[in-house]
Amino acid sequence: MNSDQSLLEQSRKESTRVTVVGMVLDILLGVAKILGGLFSQSFALVTDGIHSLTDAVTDIFVLIVARLANSEADDNHPYGHGRFETLGTVGMGMVFFATAGVILYDALQRLQSSVEIPVPALTGLLFAAASIAAKEWIYHYTMAVARKLNSGLLKANAWHSRSDAITSIAVFIGIVAAQQGYAWMDTVAAAVVALFIARIGFDLCLDAIRELVDTAVPLERQQQIQESVRSVEGIRGLSSLRSRSSGGKLILELHLLVDPRITVSEGHQLGSMVSRQLIGQFSDVADVIIHIDPEELEHGSPDPRNLLPERSQLLDAVRSRWQGLLADKDIQRVDLHYLEQGVEIELLLRKPELPEDLPERLAQALQDIDSLSGLRVYGRLFATRDRRQ
Repeated sequence: MNSDQSLLEQSRKESTRVTVVGMVLDILLGVAKILGGLFSQSFALVTDGIHSLTDAVTDIFVLIVARLANSEADDNHPYGHGRFETLGTVGMGMVFFATAGVILYDALQRLQSSVEIPVPALTGLLFAAASIAAKEWIYHYTMAVARKLNSGLLKANAWHSRSDAITSIAVFIGIVAAQQGYAWMDTVAAAVVALFIARIGFDLCLDAIRELVDTAVPLERQQQIQESVRSVEGIRGLSSLRSRSSGGKLILELHLLVDPRITVSEGHQLGSMVSRQLIGQFSDVADVIIHIDPEELEHGSPDPRNLLPERSQLLDAVRSRWQGLLADKDIQRVDLHYLEQGVEIELLLRKPELPEDLPERLAQALQDIDSLSGLRVYGRLFATRDRRQ
Protein backbone atom coordinates (compact mmCIF):
# COMPACT_ATOMS: atom_id res chain seq x y z
CA MET A 1 0.00 0.00 0.00
CA ASN A 2 1.51 3.38 -1.06
CA SER A 3 1.37 6.58 0.98
CA ASP A 4 -1.66 7.98 -0.89
CA GLN A 5 -3.63 4.77 -0.33
CA SER A 6 -2.59 4.78 3.33
CA LEU A 7 -3.83 8.36 3.78
CA LEU A 8 -7.12 7.54 2.09
CA GLU A 9 -7.61 4.50 4.31
CA GLN A 10 -6.78 6.52 7.43
CA SER A 11 -9.24 9.26 6.41
CA ARG A 12 -11.92 6.67 5.73
CA LYS A 13 -11.43 5.03 9.12
CA GLU A 14 -11.50 8.32 11.04
CA SER A 15 -14.59 9.52 9.17
CA THR A 16 -16.35 6.23 9.82
CA ARG A 17 -15.43 6.11 13.51
CA VAL A 18 -16.62 9.63 14.38
CA THR A 19 -19.84 9.18 12.38
CA VAL A 20 -20.67 5.83 14.01
CA VAL A 21 -20.13 7.34 17.47
CA GLY A 22 -22.50 10.18 16.59
CA MET A 23 -25.07 7.78 15.12
CA VAL A 24 -25.16 5.59 18.25
CA LEU A 25 -25.47 8.71 20.42
CA ASP A 26 -28.31 10.07 18.26
CA ILE A 27 -30.27 6.81 18.54
CA LEU A 28 -29.85 6.65 22.33
CA LEU A 29 -30.76 10.31 22.76
CA GLY A 30 -33.70 10.09 20.38
CA VAL A 31 -35.28 7.16 22.21
CA ALA A 32 -34.54 8.72 25.64
CA LYS A 33 -36.06 12.10 24.71
CA ILE A 34 -39.18 10.57 23.20
CA LEU A 35 -39.77 8.45 26.31
CA GLY A 36 -38.88 11.39 28.56
CA GLY A 37 -41.24 13.67 26.64
CA LEU A 38 -44.12 11.23 26.94
CA PHE A 39 -43.43 10.79 30.66
CA SER A 40 -43.16 14.53 31.37
CA GLN A 41 -45.91 15.56 28.89
CA SER A 42 -43.47 17.73 26.94
CA PHE A 43 -44.44 17.85 23.27
CA ALA A 44 -41.27 19.85 22.50
CA LEU A 45 -39.11 17.11 24.04
CA VAL A 46 -40.86 14.43 21.96
CA THR A 47 -40.28 16.53 18.83
CA ASP A 48 -36.62 16.97 19.81
CA GLY A 49 -36.32 13.20 20.16
CA ILE A 50 -37.65 12.71 16.64
CA HIS A 51 -35.10 15.30 15.50
CA SER A 52 -32.31 13.20 17.05
CA LEU A 53 -33.54 10.10 15.25
CA THR A 54 -33.42 11.99 11.94
CA ASP A 55 -29.82 12.84 12.82
CA ALA A 56 -29.11 9.11 12.99
CA VAL A 57 -30.49 8.76 9.46
CA THR A 58 -28.20 11.54 8.21
CA ASP A 59 -25.27 9.83 9.96
CA ILE A 60 -25.92 6.74 7.84
CA PHE A 61 -26.03 9.04 4.79
CA VAL A 62 -22.66 10.52 5.79
CA LEU A 63 -21.13 7.03 6.13
CA ILE A 64 -22.17 6.10 2.60
CA VAL A 65 -21.05 9.38 1.01
CA ALA A 66 -17.75 9.53 2.94
CA ARG A 67 -16.88 6.03 1.75
CA LEU A 68 -17.45 7.08 -1.85
CA ALA A 69 -15.55 10.36 -1.42
CA ASN A 70 -12.45 8.64 0.00
CA SER A 71 -12.27 6.05 -2.79
CA GLU A 72 -9.20 6.13 -5.02
CA ALA A 73 -9.25 7.73 -8.46
CA ASP A 74 -10.26 5.47 -11.34
CA ASP A 75 -10.67 5.69 -15.11
CA ASN A 76 -14.12 7.28 -14.82
CA HIS A 77 -13.07 9.67 -12.04
CA PRO A 78 -9.41 10.58 -12.72
CA TYR A 79 -9.54 13.45 -10.20
CA GLY A 80 -10.88 11.20 -7.44
CA HIS A 81 -14.32 11.05 -5.85
CA GLY A 82 -14.08 14.18 -3.68
CA ARG A 83 -17.06 15.83 -5.37
CA PHE A 84 -19.30 13.10 -3.92
CA GLU A 85 -18.56 14.67 -0.55
CA THR A 86 -19.44 18.09 -1.95
CA LEU A 87 -22.77 16.78 -3.22
CA GLY A 88 -23.30 15.18 0.19
CA THR A 89 -22.70 18.55 1.83
CA VAL A 90 -25.41 20.07 -0.39
CA GLY A 91 -27.71 17.24 0.66
CA MET A 92 -26.94 17.92 4.32
CA GLY A 93 -27.70 21.60 3.83
CA MET A 94 -31.04 20.70 2.30
CA VAL A 95 -31.77 18.46 5.31
CA PHE A 96 -31.14 21.53 7.49
CA PHE A 97 -33.67 23.50 5.44
CA ALA A 98 -36.22 20.69 5.68
CA THR A 99 -35.72 20.38 9.45
CA ALA A 100 -36.10 24.13 9.88
CA GLY A 101 -39.26 24.09 7.76
CA VAL A 102 -40.84 21.31 9.83
CA ILE A 103 -40.05 23.08 13.10
CA LEU A 104 -41.42 26.40 11.81
CA TYR A 105 -44.57 24.72 10.55
CA ASP A 106 -45.15 22.98 13.88
CA ALA A 107 -44.48 26.24 15.73
CA LEU A 108 -47.06 28.14 13.68
CA GLN A 109 -49.60 25.35 14.11
CA ARG A 110 -49.16 25.40 17.88
CA LEU A 111 -49.44 29.21 18.05
CA GLN A 112 -52.66 29.17 16.03
CA SER A 113 -54.17 26.21 17.88
CA SER A 114 -56.88 26.91 20.49
CA VAL A 115 -56.06 23.73 22.38
CA GLU A 116 -54.46 24.41 25.74
CA ILE A 117 -50.88 23.21 25.88
CA PRO A 118 -50.16 21.04 28.93
CA VAL A 119 -47.43 22.24 31.27
CA PRO A 120 -44.50 19.77 31.11
CA ALA A 121 -43.02 18.32 34.27
CA LEU A 122 -39.63 19.47 35.54
CA THR A 123 -38.20 16.01 34.84
CA GLY A 124 -38.13 17.00 31.20
CA LEU A 125 -35.34 19.45 32.06
CA LEU A 126 -33.05 16.53 32.91
CA PHE A 127 -33.50 14.96 29.47
CA ALA A 128 -33.01 18.32 27.73
CA ALA A 129 -29.86 19.08 29.74
CA ALA A 130 -28.42 15.62 29.00
CA SER A 131 -29.13 16.16 25.30
CA ILE A 132 -27.41 19.57 25.30
CA ALA A 133 -24.27 18.17 26.93
CA ALA A 134 -24.09 15.06 24.73
CA LYS A 135 -24.73 16.86 21.43
CA GLU A 136 -22.25 19.64 22.25
CA TRP A 137 -19.61 16.99 22.99
CA ILE A 138 -20.22 15.15 19.72
CA TYR A 139 -20.12 18.49 17.87
CA HIS A 140 -16.61 19.28 19.15
CA TYR A 141 -15.44 15.70 18.52
CA THR A 142 -16.76 15.62 14.96
CA MET A 143 -15.52 19.14 14.14
CA ALA A 144 -12.00 18.26 15.35
CA VAL A 145 -11.87 15.29 12.97
CA ALA A 146 -13.45 17.36 10.16
CA ARG A 147 -10.76 20.04 10.49
CA LYS A 148 -8.02 17.42 10.58
CA LEU A 149 -9.30 15.78 7.38
CA ASN A 150 -10.55 19.08 5.89
CA SER A 151 -13.90 17.40 5.27
CA GLY A 152 -16.84 19.66 4.44
CA LEU A 153 -19.24 16.75 4.87
CA LEU A 154 -18.05 16.03 8.42
CA LYS A 155 -18.23 19.75 9.23
CA ALA A 156 -21.84 19.72 8.03
CA ASN A 157 -22.57 16.73 10.24
CA ALA A 158 -20.90 18.47 13.21
CA TRP A 159 -23.12 21.51 12.73
CA HIS A 160 -26.12 19.21 12.51
CA SER A 161 -25.19 17.92 15.96
CA ARG A 162 -24.89 21.46 17.28
CA SER A 163 -28.28 22.35 15.82
CA ASP A 164 -29.73 19.48 17.84
CA ALA A 165 -28.02 20.87 20.95
CA ILE A 166 -29.52 24.31 20.26
CA THR A 167 -32.93 22.73 19.75
CA SER A 168 -32.54 21.06 23.15
CA ILE A 169 -31.69 24.47 24.64
CA ALA A 170 -34.95 25.80 23.23
CA VAL A 171 -36.77 22.84 24.77
CA PHE A 172 -35.07 23.55 28.11
CA ILE A 173 -36.10 27.23 27.96
CA GLY A 174 -39.61 26.27 26.90
CA ILE A 175 -40.09 23.91 29.84
CA VAL A 176 -38.78 26.53 32.31
CA ALA A 177 -41.04 29.22 30.78
CA ALA A 178 -44.03 26.90 30.85
CA GLN A 179 -43.43 26.30 34.54
CA GLN A 180 -43.56 30.10 35.01
CA GLY A 181 -46.84 30.43 33.09
CA TYR A 182 -45.43 31.38 29.65
CA ALA A 183 -46.22 28.25 27.64
CA TRP A 184 -45.98 30.15 24.33
CA MET A 185 -42.24 30.71 24.93
CA ASP A 186 -41.60 27.09 23.99
CA THR A 187 -43.06 27.68 20.53
CA VAL A 188 -41.28 31.02 19.96
CA ALA A 189 -37.93 29.55 21.00
CA ALA A 190 -38.45 26.65 18.61
CA ALA A 191 -39.12 29.10 15.74
CA VAL A 192 -35.91 31.05 16.50
CA VAL A 193 -33.95 27.80 16.50
CA ALA A 194 -35.50 26.86 13.15
CA LEU A 195 -34.25 30.11 11.61
CA PHE A 196 -30.78 29.44 13.00
CA ILE A 197 -30.80 25.94 11.51
CA ALA A 198 -31.92 27.36 8.15
CA ARG A 199 -28.97 29.79 8.19
CA ILE A 200 -26.54 26.91 8.79
CA GLY A 201 -28.10 25.02 5.89
CA PHE A 202 -27.73 28.08 3.65
CA ASP A 203 -24.04 28.51 4.52
CA LEU A 204 -23.31 24.82 3.91
CA CYS A 205 -25.06 24.81 0.54
CA LEU A 206 -23.32 28.05 -0.47
CA ASP A 207 -19.85 26.69 0.34
CA ALA A 208 -20.55 23.45 -1.51
CA ILE A 209 -21.91 25.26 -4.57
CA ARG A 210 -18.80 27.44 -4.67
CA GLU A 211 -16.75 24.26 -4.85
CA LEU A 212 -18.97 22.73 -7.54
CA VAL A 213 -18.57 25.80 -9.77
CA ASP A 214 -14.77 25.74 -9.28
CA THR A 215 -14.44 28.95 -7.28
CA ALA A 216 -10.78 29.90 -6.82
CA VAL A 217 -9.13 29.90 -3.40
CA PRO A 218 -8.99 33.29 -1.63
CA LEU A 219 -6.42 35.85 -2.78
CA GLU A 220 -4.38 35.52 0.42
CA ARG A 221 -4.04 31.78 -0.15
CA GLN A 222 -3.03 32.35 -3.78
CA GLN A 223 -0.25 34.66 -2.60
CA GLN A 224 1.02 31.98 -0.20
CA ILE A 225 1.12 29.45 -3.05
CA GLN A 226 2.95 31.88 -5.34
CA GLU A 227 5.55 32.64 -2.67
CA SER A 228 6.16 28.93 -2.18
CA VAL A 229 6.59 28.37 -5.93
CA ARG A 230 8.99 31.29 -6.38
CA SER A 231 11.19 29.95 -3.57
CA VAL A 232 12.18 27.00 -5.79
CA GLU A 233 15.53 27.75 -7.44
CA GLY A 234 15.20 27.92 -11.22
CA ILE A 235 11.61 29.21 -11.24
CA ARG A 236 11.51 32.73 -12.65
CA GLY A 237 7.83 33.32 -11.83
CA LEU A 238 4.25 32.29 -12.68
CA SER A 239 2.22 33.31 -15.68
CA SER A 240 -0.96 31.63 -14.41
CA LEU A 241 -2.35 30.07 -11.23
CA ARG A 242 -5.65 28.20 -11.28
CA SER A 243 -7.20 26.42 -8.34
CA ARG A 244 -10.30 24.41 -7.54
CA SER A 245 -11.51 22.26 -4.68
CA SER A 246 -12.72 18.69 -4.65
CA GLY A 247 -13.94 17.20 -1.39
CA GLY A 248 -11.98 19.70 0.69
CA LYS A 249 -8.76 19.10 -1.26
CA LEU A 250 -7.12 21.58 -3.65
CA ILE A 251 -6.18 20.85 -7.25
CA LEU A 252 -3.74 23.44 -8.61
CA GLU A 253 -2.81 24.20 -12.21
CA LEU A 254 0.34 26.30 -12.59
CA HIS A 255 2.11 27.87 -15.56
CA LEU A 256 5.73 28.23 -14.46
CA LEU A 257 8.13 30.67 -16.08
CA VAL A 258 11.64 29.27 -16.62
CA ASP A 259 14.75 30.08 -18.64
CA PRO A 260 13.69 29.44 -22.26
CA ARG A 261 17.00 27.68 -23.00
CA ILE A 262 16.76 24.91 -20.42
CA THR A 263 16.12 21.35 -21.59
CA VAL A 264 12.79 19.55 -21.41
CA SER A 265 14.18 17.21 -18.76
CA GLU A 266 15.29 20.13 -16.56
CA GLY A 267 11.90 21.79 -16.97
CA HIS A 268 10.24 18.54 -15.92
CA GLN A 269 12.54 18.34 -12.91
CA LEU A 270 11.67 21.90 -11.85
CA GLY A 271 7.97 21.11 -12.19
CA SER A 272 8.36 18.00 -10.02
CA MET A 273 10.20 20.04 -7.37
CA VAL A 274 7.40 22.62 -7.27
CA SER A 275 4.75 19.90 -7.03
CA ARG A 276 6.53 18.15 -4.15
CA GLN A 277 7.04 21.43 -2.30
CA LEU A 278 3.39 22.49 -2.53
CA ILE A 279 2.03 19.09 -1.48
CA GLY A 280 4.51 18.96 1.39
CA GLN A 281 3.86 22.53 2.58
CA PHE A 282 0.06 22.61 2.25
CA SER A 283 -1.79 19.62 3.66
CA ASP A 284 -4.94 20.28 1.63
CA VAL A 285 -3.17 20.27 -1.78
CA ALA A 286 -3.96 16.93 -3.41
CA ASP A 287 -2.66 17.41 -6.96
CA VAL A 288 -0.56 19.91 -8.90
CA ILE A 289 -0.74 20.17 -12.71
CA ILE A 290 2.38 21.85 -14.10
CA HIS A 291 2.89 23.70 -17.38
CA ILE A 292 6.36 24.98 -18.26
CA ASP A 293 6.45 28.34 -20.08
CA PRO A 294 9.47 30.33 -21.31
CA GLU A 295 10.13 33.36 -19.13
CA GLU A 296 9.64 35.85 -21.93
CA LEU A 297 6.00 34.85 -22.38
CA GLU A 298 3.47 36.91 -20.44
CA HIS A 299 0.14 35.26 -19.72
CA GLY A 300 -2.61 36.57 -21.98
CA SER A 301 -0.28 38.27 -24.48
CA PRO A 302 0.11 36.99 -28.08
CA ASP A 303 3.09 34.66 -28.39
CA PRO A 304 5.44 35.68 -31.27
CA ARG A 305 6.71 32.08 -31.36
CA ASN A 306 3.42 31.08 -32.97
CA LEU A 307 4.60 32.80 -36.17
CA LEU A 308 7.90 30.91 -36.32
CA PRO A 309 8.31 27.90 -38.66
CA GLU A 310 7.94 24.33 -37.41
CA ARG A 311 11.01 22.19 -36.72
CA SER A 312 10.86 20.07 -39.87
CA GLN A 313 10.30 23.11 -42.09
CA LEU A 314 13.17 25.02 -40.48
CA LEU A 315 15.62 22.08 -40.58
CA ASP A 316 14.92 21.52 -44.28
CA ALA A 317 15.83 25.15 -44.94
CA VAL A 318 18.98 24.86 -42.80
CA ARG A 319 20.21 21.64 -44.46
CA SER A 320 19.70 23.10 -47.94
CA ARG A 321 22.06 25.97 -47.04
CA TRP A 322 24.64 23.70 -45.42
CA GLN A 323 25.15 21.52 -48.48
CA GLY A 324 28.84 21.32 -49.18
CA LEU A 325 29.69 22.63 -45.71
CA LEU A 326 28.47 19.89 -43.38
CA ALA A 327 27.25 16.33 -43.97
CA ASP A 328 24.36 14.83 -42.01
CA LYS A 329 26.67 12.09 -40.72
CA ASP A 330 28.76 14.75 -38.93
CA ILE A 331 25.73 16.03 -36.97
CA GLN A 332 24.94 14.30 -33.69
CA ARG A 333 22.00 16.48 -32.61
CA VAL A 334 20.25 19.74 -33.46
CA ASP A 335 18.37 21.56 -30.68
CA LEU A 336 16.07 24.49 -31.38
CA HIS A 337 15.27 27.24 -28.86
CA TYR A 338 12.12 29.15 -29.80
CA LEU A 339 12.80 32.61 -28.35
CA GLU A 340 10.91 35.87 -28.63
CA GLN A 341 13.48 37.29 -31.05
CA GLY A 342 13.60 34.12 -33.18
CA VAL A 343 14.90 30.56 -33.24
CA GLU A 344 18.35 29.84 -31.84
CA ILE A 345 20.06 26.67 -33.09
CA GLU A 346 22.39 24.55 -30.98
CA LEU A 347 24.43 22.16 -33.09
CA LEU A 348 26.28 19.20 -31.57
CA LEU A 349 28.93 17.71 -33.92
CA ARG A 350 30.35 14.20 -33.89
CA LYS A 351 33.85 15.23 -34.99
CA PRO A 352 35.58 18.00 -33.04
CA GLU A 353 38.45 18.00 -35.60
CA LEU A 354 36.35 19.76 -38.23
CA PRO A 355 37.73 23.09 -39.55
CA GLU A 356 37.91 25.88 -36.98
CA ASP A 357 36.17 28.37 -39.26
CA LEU A 358 33.26 25.99 -39.84
CA PRO A 359 30.91 27.56 -37.22
CA GLU A 360 31.33 31.01 -38.75
CA ARG A 361 30.75 29.67 -42.29
CA LEU A 362 27.65 27.76 -41.13
CA ALA A 363 26.23 30.90 -39.51
CA GLN A 364 26.88 33.00 -42.61
CA ALA A 365 25.02 30.46 -44.73
CA LEU A 366 21.92 30.98 -42.61
CA GLN A 367 21.79 34.77 -42.70
CA ASP A 368 18.93 34.89 -45.19
CA ILE A 369 16.57 32.95 -42.86
CA ASP A 370 14.72 35.73 -41.03
CA SER A 371 13.27 33.44 -38.36
CA LEU A 372 16.74 32.51 -37.05
CA SER A 373 18.40 34.53 -34.28
CA GLY A 374 21.68 32.66 -33.74
CA LEU A 375 23.78 29.49 -33.98
CA ARG A 376 25.82 27.69 -31.30
CA VAL A 377 28.21 24.92 -32.33
CA TYR A 378 29.71 22.34 -29.95
CA GLY A 379 32.12 19.45 -30.33
CA ARG A 380 31.47 15.83 -29.44
CA LEU A 381 29.80 15.01 -26.09
CA PHE A 382 31.67 12.51 -23.87
CA ALA A 383 30.04 10.44 -21.13
CA THR A 384 31.25 11.16 -17.57
CA ARG A 385 30.59 7.63 -16.34
CA ASP A 386 29.92 4.14 -17.65
CA ARG A 387 26.19 4.01 -18.47
CA ARG A 388 26.19 0.22 -18.18
CA GLN A 389 26.96 0.28 -14.45
